[in-house]
Amino acid sequence: MRIKTKSISLLKSRLLWPVLVYFLLSALAYWPVQPLSSTHVVTCGCYDIAEQAWFLAWTPHAILNGMNPFFTHALNYPYGANLASNTTMPLLSILVSPITLLLGPISSFNLLIRLAFALSATSMFFVLRRYVKYDALCFIGGLLYGFSPYMIAQSALHLNLAFVALFPPIIVALDNLFIRQTNTPRRDGLVLGLLVTAQYFISSELVADLVLLCAIAVVILAVFNPRKAKERFFYSLYGIFWSAVPLVLIAGYPIVFSFKGPEHVAGSAYSSGTMSAFHTDLLSPIVPTSHQLIGSATSKRTANLFVGGSKSENGAYVGIPLILVTGFILAYLRKNRAIRYLGTMAVVSFIISLGPQLYLDNTDQNIALPFTFLEKIKTLSLEVVSRYMLFAYLCLAILLTVGLAEIYEKVRGHLEKKTPLVPAGKLKASLLVSIIAVLALVPLLPALPYKEAKINIPKYFFTSQVNKIPSGSTVLTYPYPVITTNYAMMWQIQSGFRFNLLGGYVFTPFLPTTPNAKITGGGFGPVIFEGGTVPVVLFEQAYAGPPKSGPNVIPPLPWAFAQLKTYLAAYHVNVIIAARVGKDPGYATVFLSKALEMKPEHFGNVDIWFNVGRSPLLK
Repeated sequence: MRIKTKSISLLKSRLLWPVLVYFLLSALAYWPVQPLSSTHVVTCGCYDIAEQAWFLAWTPHAILNGMNPFFTHALNYPYGANLASNTTMPLLSILVSPITLLLGPISSFNLLIRLAFALSATSMFFVLRRYVKYDALCFIGGLLYGFSPYMIAQSALHLNLAFVALFPPIIVALDNLFIRQTNTPRRDGLVLGLLVTAQYFISSELVADLVLLCAIAVVILAVFNPRKAKERFFYSLYGIFWSAVPLVLIAGYPIVFSFKGPEHVAGSAYSSGTMSAFHTDLLSPIVPTSHQLIGSATSKRTANLFVGGSKSENGAYVGIPLILVTGFILAYLRKNRAIRYLGTMAVVSFIISLGPQLYLDNTDQNIALPFTFLEKIKTLSLEVVSRYMLFAYLCLAILLTVGLAEIYEKVRGHLEKKTPLVPAGKLKASLLVSIIAVLALVPLLPALPYKEAKINIPKYFFTSQVNKIPSGSTVLTYPYPVITTNYAMMWQIQSGFRFNLLGGYVFTPFLPTTPNAKITGGGFGPVIFEGGTVPVVLFEQAYAGPPKSGPNVIPPLPWAFAQLKTYLAAYHVNVIIAARVGKDPGYATVFLSKALEMKPEHFGNVDIWFNVGRSPLLK
């Protein structure tokens, strides 16, 4: 009994240290921001982070208040937004809802973004132990997957794309269904279906990527071994049928709602010219970006321009050493079908990430690539193709771990045959594999920690004064809540969704139908009346500062007042809130005071006009 207890204790300690290291690294990545901080966050308290905090808050709010969590009128009022077509992450929202309700969605975001690193690495570690018996090598594989350049890039902005802990067990489920087939197709199919369904409620886009790659993988598997493919066909077919059961029963409604529900996004202008602009460059795998610790300033400046100049989407760096090591493993273990298969899928993922046209050093080479045909599929036309690099790293992590394990065993066996009485074979083999692993992974060292930012929510929204805003009011804010100036979405959260916002950083269809049909907008842009210079210049732009002259300043002339009147009346605006940069009123406050012929109530760094409908302007 003592021996058994001691063995269990040793096993637990062996498995505990990699997990602790992963969690420690994930905490250090965001240092000194605390895991449950409600005042500071990575990058900025705006843009995608404010949007994701809004989503984390909305799901529990909607459920507790008996509303549809997949649709809201709180944003893009009065048209609303189809949240099933957006990146709402309902599964994560529900899991952290107690923290959201107690400490706020920023605390939930800060916790989840750290768990994204740690759990993704931990998940890969335990999956690799299924294939490799050496924990140290499994730790390396988990490190490569959980802290890959893809993860470093996405974890600066996109929680839904960084929380990828379910993909390693999905690989196991696919392995069981299509290759091993040692259980029953119903069991393997249901496990796969449940995992994919859970991932759908974190990121539907990555699930679409997975489905495409799985279709390609099955074809390649059949080509690699056609005889086995025939034997496994019916088992796999039954398993796929059973995998659809939980997906249809649990995720069927939001899937249909995202394509057919009100304000659904379909056939937008985001195609090869826009969303696919965020594509990998052919040089991306070998030129380090500013996300990497090692690299010259010149190379980083060059690589930062790849992928549409978006640092958060630029996570395709692999490094020449890792490419050479991978090539060596593929050549040395070329008879190993699993190694060949993983290498092929890594290359396929990279090719798809290149997008519809081949770019070399940010220059279009006028060479059409496979995604030119794939993007004709409506669902895929909305994708950011650079994100397929996640699956390239997933394959590389498994390939590297399995490959190094086989190299270790071959070298150790060879050394022990030459000198069987000398116990140096194990040590020499371990040293060789360690050197290879270090050389391969050191270039990938990330430049951490991330930059921190303070959440910009005026003190007014933390006081009881916010209750002066009538519940259900339509509020126009300055700056207008769109893209990088969506601060008002955080104000709305803090108020407990007390009011509805015009605009908002949320994906909407283009040119929605309205009675007057005089609006533009859609995509990630706000809905604005045609010719609406006032809302465009005054409310969409960031803080304009004190009154000044220049091309972007709206003169207090009748035509400007008339536009504002039309806008406010059409949208039945009850309240206007203008934030100040400093102590002095900004231009928005000066202009609105003249136009409305009303003085605002001043609360700290915000100016508020209540009862806008009673303004002389609207009479």
